[in-house]
Amino acid sequence: MSCPATAFSGERPPDSNTASFSRWWYQGDRIWFALAPPYEGRWYAGEPALKVLWYSEVAGELRITGRRLDASGAVLAEVPSGYQPFGYQPSSILVPEPGCWEITGSVGEHTLRVVADVLTPELHPLRAA
Repeated sequence: MSCPATAFSGERPPDSNTASFSRWWYQGDRIWFALAPPYEGRWYAGEPALKVLWYSEVAGELRITGRRLDASGAVLAEVPSGYQPFGYQPSSILVPEPGCWEITGSVGEHTLRVVADVLTPELHPLRAA
């Protein structure tokens, strides 16, 4: 199965002051999503967990889910507490193994769905030492 990875939208969140986050996903439903540098939009399996930044124009609790599309599996996501109910929200996502994965972030009835072709952990830039 070839993985139908979601392309970047080219749109940044309003009032974006996050210059280090250069590539965002956005699908018109008031939620944006970006991987932290040094990933530049590439996904890697295994530890360390990927740091991600969400932006929501709607108030509510951010929920992150994930599932593997080419086999069985689920992602682990952590959303730290203590942030305002809208705006920027950091989180981490651990994708346990390479493959084709769907990551979904939702706030209330608003949803952003990203499909990612996840690479082997040996290619992770933080492991190349």
